[in-house]
Amino acid sequence: MSWLKGAGFSRWVLANLVVAGLYALLGTVVGTFFGAYGLFPAPIWLPSGIACIACMVGGAGLLPGIFLGSLAVNALVFESALPVAAMISASNALGPWVGMQVTRAMRPPSGLFTRFSGVLGFILGGVLLHATCTAAGGTLALALAQPMSLAEAYRTFWAWWLCDSGGTFFFAPALLLWLGAERTDAAETGPPATLDRSTLLDRPILLDRPTLLDRLVLAGMLATAVALFTVPGLGRMVRPDVVFLLTVPLSWITLRISLRAAYTLLTLICIIATVGTVLGEGPFHDQNVANPLQSVGLMTVLFAMDALTLIALTSERREAEARLTETRGTLARSVARTEHLTRETLTDSLTGAGNRRHFGSAGGAAIFHARRADAPLGLILFTFDHYRPLRENAGPATADAALRAVALACEGILRGTDRLFRVGGEEFAVLLPGVALAGALDIAERLRLAIGAMAMPGEAPLGASFGVTERDPRDRSIEELRRRADAAVCAAKAKGRNRIEAETAT
Repeated sequence: MSWLKGAGFSRWVLANLVVAGLYALLGTVVGTFFGAYGLFPAPIWLPSGIACIACMVGGAGLLPGIFLGSLAVNALVFESALPVAAMISASNALGPWVGMQVTRAMRPPSGLFTRFSGVLGFILGGVLLHATCTAAGGTLALALAQPMSLAEAYRTFWAWWLCDSGGTFFFAPALLLWLGAERTDAAETGPPATLDRSTLLDRPILLDRPTLLDRLVLAGMLATAVALFTVPGLGRMVRPDVVFLLTVPLSWITLRISLRAAYTLLTLICIIATVGTVLGEGPFHDQNVANPLQSVGLMTVLFAMDALTLIALTSERREAEARLTETRGTLARSVARTEHLTRETLTDSLTGAGNRRHFGSAGGAAIFHARRADAPLGLILFTFDHYRPLRENAGPATADAALRAVALACEGILRGTDRLFRVGGEEFAVLLPGVALAGALDIAERLRLAIGAMAMPGEAPLGASFGVTERDPRDRSIEELRRRADAAVCAAKAKGRNRIEAETAT
């Protein structure tokens, strides 16, 4: 992302002046503080974090601001010659920009710290490559101004490298998280995904909102750090390695509050630890610790890596779970839609009974299962008596209502395993698994009585002619049963309608 896209000249100038002012102010404070204790260059150069942020949010457009801020510090505070200060400032501007190109290339679509690859990209580009470029440029500038041996150049380079990498690791992630600059702009990545990743770093992993216990853990960790590094003599009573146990509450805060809260706390603790150690307090002034400030730097790196890696891996897992849930939901909707379409394809839209196609497939399956189990299978076929006169005299709406009423009456009589189908205009079929001829005749009679008891408004009572048959061991398809049942229906009509006839295989 770039906050200067489409910006006018006045906004560009203002942004560079803000960057220059922040860099110069922080550089003056840090340089003056550490210089007062004879620590030059500063063991941790916080303005490198400002430069990193500026290159992340503004790209090359904010390089003039970084250059001017660095020039002011080196020329006015450190009193370097103007050519030396200019060369150092040029490397201080170009180094973070080069590093950010690597970070940008490795940044995941969901945000810099939501993937381990993003964390690795920040370390490789924003920290290591950035510090390498600035240290190389600064060492070269000092060597040109005053020749130095190879050993001196080596020491200068690594002191500078540690100074800038520590400052970036120390300061930049907290600012990136607060500014939201670690996220990828939707305009750069195309349409937003179904899964909302914008809050992966700003909301708790394990619960909806921080509890009182979570806030107490955060306050307790900060209070412990303040006590260890500021209370005279207290920190010296604690073993140096005990300090690293603070990674436990830091992990708690990372998971249950947010990475932003955890890294902000980490930055505060590291500032307290650095200042306290410089002032001679804290556990790192132990006789077994050769370089107290180096131990502070190690603590910073360990805590930062713990928080960044933990949130990245947990965010990956959470997003994978969300994707799985989304996929399951999509699959369930697809299955439901398929089932709905299948029902529509196999269901008569007027009556809700199965249609002719459904009768063919269900009948074939019923014959197959009955033959395999040597079980009976009954079939009832019936048709309205005088349906066409009803439709012509009372109208299509009344005739359709009669069909729906008949289907509803049948459903109230049939068992759960029985199936009703509308196989023609006024013709219905009933499949009766496990029912022999006698049972089928009994069910047909109940259906005939139910239909005969119905009457449409202003019309005579309804009636139906029924044909009943059962599966014969020689039957190979449902059509054989249907032919016999149809013949029985014709016989019922020939004998006066509104009656039941049976037909068996000969």
